[in-house]
Amino acid sequence: MDSLLWSQVALMALGLLLVYLSYRFDLEPLLLIPIGFFIFVVNIPNSPLAEPNGLMDQMFNALIRTELLPLVIFIGVGAMMDFGPLIANPSYMVLGLFSQLGIFIAFFVAILFGFDIPSAASIASIATADGPTSIFVASKLKPELVGTISMAAYSYVSIVPLLIPPLLKGLVTKNEIKAQTTARADVSRTAKLLFPFIVILTAGFIAPMSLPLLGFLVFGYFLKENGKTPSLKEAAEEMLAPVATIFVGMLIGGSIRAESFFQLKTLAIMGIGLFAFIINIVAGILVAKVMHLLDRSFNPALGAAGNSAFPMAARVVHRYAQREEPSTFLLLPAVSANVAGQLGSVFAGTFLLQTVLSGLENPLQIAGMAFGKSLLAMLLLVVIFSGVRKWK
Repeated sequence: MDSLLWSQVALMALGLLLVYLSYRFDLEPLLLIPIGFFIFVVNIPNSPLAEPNGLMDQMFNALIRTELLPLVIFIGVGAMMDFGPLIANPSYMVLGLFSQLGIFIAFFVAILFGFDIPSAASIASIATADGPTSIFVASKLKPELVGTISMAAYSYVSIVPLLIPPLLKGLVTKNEIKAQTTARADVSRTAKLLFPFIVILTAGFIAPMSLPLLGFLVFGYFLKENGKTPSLKEAAEEMLAPVATIFVGMLIGGSIRAESFFQLKTLAIMGIGLFAFIINIVAGILVAKVMHLLDRSFNPALGAAGNSAFPMAARVVHRYAQREEPSTFLLLPAVSANVAGQLGSVFAGTFLLQTVLSGLENPLQIAGMAFGKSLLAMLLLVVIFSGVRKWK
């Protein structure tokens, strides 16, 4: 068999493997099953679905590169999320931001591997642990990398339950895991209703590029919280998001083709993305350990929940803590950290995107400015919601 046919067979096997692992171990089946299925379909030799500018390419251009489907998914994500714990515990926003350090480290690592700045920023977006954000950033900077980057992002999100426990075991001591963190739960309805508008105003003035993702996300949340649009909330959560997810999975899988996948560049992207995921979790734990030094009741394990793999990361941290110390109950604070990670990932990813598009050519300046804006936005929200949460 020639090399192309071997590559097609290998990708067909990869597609079947993704479907099997997702089905067998319940690893993000809503995404990985469509992705794996269509990796298998498009790599069948002479498949018309793999033709250049064919049906799959036209759908990809219309629905993914226009950012339509990622944004629609964010409406559904917002409708499912509860930002109440974060509003009640705004200091967790700092934890959510520093849990995104892997994004900026991956940016430098990609440059060291020879990628140009737009490619490096696109690859770094894998570390947002957020498929729609990764697709949004890559489609703006390097559309030809969207398939590989989005597959890496969704695949690595699915293995978060495998990554967190060993990292916690290695970095959090038995005494630290006993810390009994009590998160606030009281937040006024007024604060919940104001939350979307405050987030939009804060992000919009600092980095308008974040408004599509944040706007759609908090719009979905507002549909849930205002009490007047239950049918719209239900439609966003139970119809829009699942349909958009089906097409995203299909089109990502359909873009993984033998002609372009088996290259050193692709393997480097996958490796850098995994490295960045691990750095994010490690950075979150280390920042949480500093917070533990300042407040002994703060459990460092919460740092592993500071990414945007919601609500998976929060559940994994809570279960790990209970297994190690049955008296430790971390679900509410872990959810607070996890929701903070969702905001932090959007801030970090889109602020990096905006800085790259500004024309700066110095990687250190790009990363420094993007991180600085993310930090400023998160700190502003901490200050604002420290007061707003008390409003009746």
